Amino acid sequence: MSKFDPQFWEIGIEPELLDSFPEEKAIWHETEDEREQRYQKEDIKQQVLPVIIDIIENDLTDMQKNCIKMHFLHEKSRDEVADILGISRRVVTQHIYGIRRQGKRVGGGIEKIKKICQKRHITI
Repeated sequence: MSKFDPQFWEIGIEPELLDSFPEEKAIWHETEDEREQRYQKEDIKQQVLPVIIDIIENDLTDMQKNCIKMHFLHEKSRDEVADILGISRRVVTQHIYGIRRQGKRVGGGIEKIKKICQKRHITI
């Protein structure tokens, strides 16, 4: 059996042919409005992120802080965070998102961050 899959073979295309397609049809194309919205979101993110990091560092429990930083800032999966911290994936999820008790969400660093942001009138 061949180790190459013909379904994924590359096909040579002349650059002139690619240039002949209108830019608006490209999958990466964005309108001026879309670009402006993306820039606005990036600006907001740059303003809010330091505040969120400050909240994470100063207002969360150590486990919430560790779980959230590893999962969101260092882009580790919840399974990876669980392995690193020596806890179960379920517990990692509880530290990040909390759990429901009698219909109410209890614990969880994300909820705590949201509440603190509301108190400080920070829109996220």
